[in-house]
Amino acid sequence: MNKPLFKSPISPLTLENIMCCIFNIKPLDVAVYFTLLKKGPSKVSEIAELLNRDRSTIQRSVQNLIKAGLVKRKQVNLRKGGYFYRYEAISFNEMKCKLLKTMEEWYDQVRRWIGDIDNMNLEEYIGEHVKK
Repeated sequence: MNKPLFKSPISPLTLENIMCCIFNIKPLDVAVYFTLLKKGPSKVSEIAELLNRDRSTIQRSVQNLIKAGLVKRKQVNLRKGGYFYRYEAISFNEMKCKLLKTMEEWYDQVRRWIGDIDNMNLEEYIGEHVKK
């Protein structure tokens, strides 16, 4: 997972780095995603034990993954009352499609933005960002 795909002047392009950048998540979140993908639906406490991390740390990661659309939460009701949550990763293929779609949307937005820059906007931009 951490083998660079090709050289980049910014950082090595690994699946983990790309996921962090595109989905705005952290490396631990990526580890939690792949743990859920491998293990299947799990409780936070189970993931925490597998990754040797604090339960609250994993809970934050799971929330980041839910926000990114990479994990789903399901409530499981207990017969004697009460409930708990199980978390499940979306499939790897779904994640790849989401990753590509997000990258394409970003690329289109940046391309339009760059295309809209003219010399006047450039002068304004330089004036706002370059100290005299």
